[in-house]
Amino acid sequence: MLLTQDLNIQRRDCSTTDLMKEGKMQKKTSILLMALIALSTIAVTAPVKGSVGNILIETMVPPSAIHERKIGENVSLYLGMVVWSGGTVDLYLSENGYAALDTTTDIFYGRRFSVAKIKGPKDTSTYPGYTVGNNWINGTLGYDYNAKKMVDVPGGNYYVKAFDGTTAAVAVTDNYLRILANFEVVPSSGPGQASIELKGYALPVNGFANLSYYDPIALKWIKIKDLHQADAKGKFVYPMLAPDLKQALPVGEQTEACNTITFRMVAHGTGQLPVNDTFNEDQRGLKQVKGENGMTAGSGKLYGNNTDFGATPTAGVNTVNVKVMGKLMIAGNHFHPGPLTILWDATTEIGTTTANGTGWFNTTVTIPITSKGDHNVTLDEGKTKFIIWVNVIPTLVLVPDKGPVGTSVTAYGYGFEKSTATTTYNVTLWWDWINYCTPKAYNLTRTKVNTVGQFTVTFKAPHSVGGAHIVNATEDDAAKTGATATFTITTAIAISPTSFTADGTTVTVSGTGLKNGTLYDLCLANRKDFDVRCDCVGDFTFKFIAASLEPGQHTVTLYVSGTPPILETNVLFNVTSAEVNLILVKLDETLDKLDGIDESLGDLADLVTGERAHLDAVRTAILAAIETARGDVSALAQELADIETLATTAAQQASSAAASSSTAATNASDAKVAAQGAQATASGISTAVYGAIILSLIAALASIVAVITLQRKVAG
Repeated sequence: MLLTQDLNIQRRDCSTTDLMKEGKMQKKTSILLMALIALSTIAVTAPVKGSVGNILIETMVPPSAIHERKIGENVSLYLGMVVWSGGTVDLYLSENGYAALDTTTDIFYGRRFSVAKIKGPKDTSTYPGYTVGNNWINGTLGYDYNAKKMVDVPGGNYYVKAFDGTTAAVAVTDNYLRILANFEVVPSSGPGQASIELKGYALPVNGFANLSYYDPIALKWIKIKDLHQADAKGKFVYPMLAPDLKQALPVGEQTEACNTITFRMVAHGTGQLPVNDTFNEDQRGLKQVKGENGMTAGSGKLYGNNTDFGATPTAGVNTVNVKVMGKLMIAGNHFHPGPLTILWDATTEIGTTTANGTGWFNTTVTIPITSKGDHNVTLDEGKTKFIIWVNVIPTLVLVPDKGPVGTSVTAYGYGFEKSTATTTYNVTLWWDWINYCTPKAYNLTRTKVNTVGQFTVTFKAPHSVGGAHIVNATEDDAAKTGATATFTITTAIAISPTSFTADGTTVTVSGTGLKNGTLYDLCLANRKDFDVRCDCVGDFTFKFIAASLEPGQHTVTLYVSGTPPILETNVLFNVTSAEVNLILVKLDETLDKLDGIDESLGDLADLVTGERAHLDAVRTAILAAIETARGDVSALAQELADIETLATTAAQQASSAAASSSTAATNASDAKVAAQGAQATASGISTAVYGAIILSLIAALASIVAVITLQRKVAG
């Protein structure tokens, strides 16, 4: 804010030339005053066409003295000698004292005032920044409240004119005001290193100023810049970062406080005393610290540096407990704007955050694996550090922390009493209860605590009702150190068998992990809903007879009853047909025959000694054909439409191989019979496919003849 202060002006000894200049000035002023008085006299006898008369400065009796004011300071104007013709009044600064307004050079400032308010009783509320009434206007000089800024005028001599909005004729001060330079810091408060502006007003045209500030901690003046130049209107803006005094509130919960930094402007060549303004730098502090429990500072208060929230806390605050792998939330204010690094025990980085332009931040970090007891947390801004302490309590972490009955769970314990070379401590893990009807703690496992107070052990989620269950880890030390964690049993259902024929087979649907007292809907194949409830350990069993279900994949779905119902889980099952099953049987028989052919070919290779290389080549070709047939048969199991073609290929390979020996021929004949059986099974296949099968059989017979001929040639 702009300072309002009285100045003790020190006059210098004047030379003869200065006296002569001053005499001429006084003569010109007398002539001007005579002219103004004459105009005022004429105004008494002539019709009023505008506001006329003189405005007095700081007095009710003319003439006014010459007053000096820094722009932005208060000045009192007496308007009791003015005759008004309008209802509202605007104030202007002008470099001339003419009773006329020049809107191109005269500069509006202040507010628009009511003539009635000016003539009325004293009013301090209608026009903020001004007191009006009894023919006085007292308030800020040179500030435009409409534009919310200081007017741009260089320092010098100015008259004040009052325009009531009817004609160009205006009332004017009977003397000038000497406007001096002023200076302000914007904003006037904030954290260290906040962005601020030093603003100068009403300096000489293109004048210069020296800028500095006083460090209240180092107790010395520090130069900012010398000879910083103003513009043609005597104004400058110097942006900078506020000095960081690195101050924080003391230990404990404290009322917010600040350090005052004085900034100074010295205007060159004016003889004006230095102008000061202040910046209130807020001291750092924390608004909230929260772990398993938390502390929040009261209104207008913060926690100071080195506050202990540990097992033995600072007076006036409580212990803040945190868990290993748990969360710690920290909210601070008035910190250095920019990045902060958060350290655990001054060495381990556990997070970063950024303070905004006002120094506020709110962040959450994860506590690392550590021992129980007091640990420090450091907020490192780079140039300064802020430290607090928190208390780590024994911690139990379950991975995973939810799943169905039977889930394998690993329990990690931290911050327990350490085993030593002479003393061993063990921890027992307990499940809160198994049977809802007769709840009783269930012993999960027992394990040893190591020499750093940690343990790791695995257990199976027991057969119990669905929902959240408390797992408790209790150590057998004298203090009975313990910790708890939550595991949530989720719902699971199963069906047996998973694949069946819809021919009256009995099918069982079973479920685990249901919540006691909750009604569920069991939806079978999207056709029928059945109401089910669990028993005392969260189970249910439901049986149905498989009938009237089309072949294909179906689902059993479990919902929590309600409007709308909530999907809980589901399981898929497959319904097959008798025809498909028969085809699969025939395919199995065909594969068995192919295996026999393979064996016969091996025997043939042993019998033939001459032409071995040639026969090996024949055998290799036949084996390749068999493998092709085997692959085709497997594909046939998936796509029933191709069964005849694949069966024919099998028969062809069987016939070719049968010619190699009498044993092979016998097996090939059996394969042919099997293929014909498969053909008869798939009697619904199209005529084109059936024809392909016949052609394949003919090709097989031709291959048999060729092999027999070769065999005889070798034997001869």
